[in-house]
Amino acid sequence: MRDRFRLLVLLAVVLAACSEDATPPSTSVTPSPSSPASPSPAALATPPDLSARPLIWFAPLPPMLRPGRPFIGSEDFMDLFEADADWELAASRIGVFKLYGEWVAYLATDQQLRTAVQEIARRGMVLAVEMGPLDPPAGCGSGVESFAGIDEGRLISRRIRQAGGTLQVIALDEPYYYAHLYSGTNACHWSIDRVATAVAGFRDAMRAEWPSLILGDIEPMPTSVSPDGLAAWLDAYALAAGEPFAFLHLDMDWGRTSWPALGVAVESAGSSRGVPIGIIYNGGSTTSDFLWLAAAGRRVLAYETDAGARPDHVVFQSWMDKPDRVLPESDSATFTSLVNRYFDDRGSLGELAGDTGSLALYKAATSSSAYGDATAERAVDGDADTLWNAGRGAPAWIEIDLGSAQPVAAIRLLVQQTPSGLTHHRVTCAPAPDVVATLLSNLEGETESLQVLTVTLDPAVSCWIIRIETVSSPSWVAWREIEVIGAP
Repeated sequence: MRDRFRLLVLLAVVLAACSEDATPPSTSVTPSPSSPASPSPAALATPPDLSARPLIWFAPLPPMLRPGRPFIGSEDFMDLFEADADWELAASRIGVFKLYGEWVAYLATDQQLRTAVQEIARRGMVLAVEMGPLDPPAGCGSGVESFAGIDEGRLISRRIRQAGGTLQVIALDEPYYYAHLYSGTNACHWSIDRVATAVAGFRDAMRAEWPSLILGDIEPMPTSVSPDGLAAWLDAYALAAGEPFAFLHLDMDWGRTSWPALGVAVESAGSSRGVPIGIIYNGGSTTSDFLWLAAAGRRVLAYETDAGARPDHVVFQSWMDKPDRVLPESDSATFTSLVNRYFDDRGSLGELAGDTGSLALYKAATSSSAYGDATAERAVDGDADTLWNAGRGAPAWIEIDLGSAQPVAAIRLLVQQTPSGLTHHRVTCAPAPDVVATLLSNLEGETESLQVLTVTLDPAVSCWIIRIETVSSPSWVAWREIEVIGAP
């Protein structure tokens, strides 16, 4: 789901100190005289109520400066915790507010964390934190998602306590997949029983500090994860822990065309085991807030309307570049407005809330070939998690009909390529369907998936038909998204 990273506390202090009004996070277990009072015994002993259906979760990405990361989260994240922030209606619908464990442990200042946990409580929301529960042994797990461990969990716990908050729910960061199935660098390949035992031990350590703590899980659904596999995981944890998970949230691979059916199958497995099943809605790797929100809305409709799914939990979450803004809810291009449209205006879900800047969006597209349902129109659907795939190597081409001649200032191509390597693409433009095309650019060089190739046209060129032909590539020819930017 999210690329794991763990910063040293010293680095967090340095980063926080660079902020004009920041107070470095404290890691001391002894509250200062000015610290809020510790949670009451009643708060520690009373489990939170997660019975609402659907139970709405909200987890926008806070600003988190990360080495090598091209984005830092929603720029107005902290504005959510102002008493007069414009999201009263959306906030009243949210049952659980989830914070990222990395932000709580290392990047939030004392004042930011205090403000956040107190406002979450004031609004009557349950406080959840996403954590990686596993301790990496010698030889594997280092730098792998979910392997953050008990020490980081205790650090998060101490910081929340010092801020006057109550840690009520932990959402585990994909331990089944990353400890059992993941095959990348430092993979562990633990047995499912070993993973379950380790997670149960983490649960015990955290409940020693928060006796009423509720523990649930998040798992992705790439091709290596099946409903039957997740059912076996639920059973293994229940056996090891003596209780079932309080929930299981699905981080879908939107590129799997069968994802709605897979989700419904997991809902059935959860229902038979008494485990509420939720789904995380997001807009993936799109290039604007408008496209991100529209993609997230289309996923709601595909799952709940078309597939007839009834998730127990609905999680609105981002760990991506977008959306940049969460507020105000009165603006249809913000994250909080998506929450309200889920309840009040489902007809608008999937629609664009503003100008995307792409003339190619939803325009007619054809190609030299296509692999299965990875057809040409998927390269112009505004969804970077779907793609056109030629189903073969070069040469191959895709062509977009803009419907009329329009001035074009730039063309952006979002790469899908495995393996990485040297490629050559030719981009041409014709001012009318029956006119000979003009070469706009030869794109030659080393490329890799998710890289953006840009052809800038100055002055702008009048185009009706745009064609991208791949002359050579080490992989099957494919594009995640093609955007055509009009001249102002």
